[in-house]
Amino acid sequence: MNMHEINTIFFGSSIYSVIILEKLLTLPNFKVVAVVTKPDKAVGRSRQITRNPVASFAMSHNLPLLQPTDFDQAFIKTYQDLHPDLALCVAFGPPFFNQDMIDTPTYKIVNIHPSPLPKYRGATPGPWQIINGQASSSVCFFQIDALPDHGPIITQIPFDIDPTWTSHDFYQHAFNLAAQNLEKILQSYINNPLSLTPQNHSLRSYYPKFTKDTAKIDWTWPVDKIERFIRAMLPWPVAWTLVKNNQGQTLTMKIFSSQPSNGQFQPLSVQIEGKTKTDWHQIENYYQIIKS
Repeated sequence: MNMHEINTIFFGSSIYSVIILEKLLTLPNFKVVAVVTKPDKAVGRSRQITRNPVASFAMSHNLPLLQPTDFDQAFIKTYQDLHPDLALCVAFGPPFFNQDMIDTPTYKIVNIHPSPLPKYRGATPGPWQIINGQASSSVCFFQIDALPDHGPIITQIPFDIDPTWTSHDFYQHAFNLAAQNLEKILQSYINNPLSLTPQNHSLRSYYPKFTKDTAKIDWTWPVDKIERFIRAMLPWPVAWTLVKNNQGQTLTMKIFSSQPSNGQFQPLSVQIEGKTKTDWHQIENYYQIIKS
């Protein structure tokens, strides 16, 4: 097959997916025949119907856009009728691909995952690598199989984790690195589609997704781990704790940054519920952090 005939379907739903999609459009041998993302949904208190970043990007670049609620028979027929040579998946999430969908493209479905698989499988590899104090990571290209983050590896690109990064910084770096190497890796893969390395599943690790509830700070942790946790919870869901004001009321306080001082925890940028963001040192005489 000539390289100029690589009809590609792109699956993604986050701002980090857009980094790869934008690069994919510049590759002369790859033609994006469809972009698949999540349906528009109601967001925030106003419940305003909002497009995700991939849908917005596809619309503004006049790319054929599909937004299925699940992979039902109607969607699978549409997908198969596009006769893709390759599908590329970046931060898409469930629903998961069944074997028919995996086998439809000549070169299967390639996923880009920001961890050294089989470690840190799942939807939140960035925050957990920061929390656990990992000094290095990889962005991994692998071929999808029927189990999440389980398929054989095409290649991994290692990088160092900067000790000041938030999760946003981590993902920006990982996916920019993947974008810089996208053409070389996809070209090599298509030339040698069977040159794959099975994952060593005995080394796998998986960590749960975060919610607003699980972003609460665990004060039994060492100070340096708490500082990493605060960075890992940015941009979402933001680390928080309970505080008591001078009138004895218990309130929640978000913590956006901190700096350990003499082995003690020191918040920097904070926000008490119902108030604007401020520096902790400006309000510390009025609130006491509840560490129980």
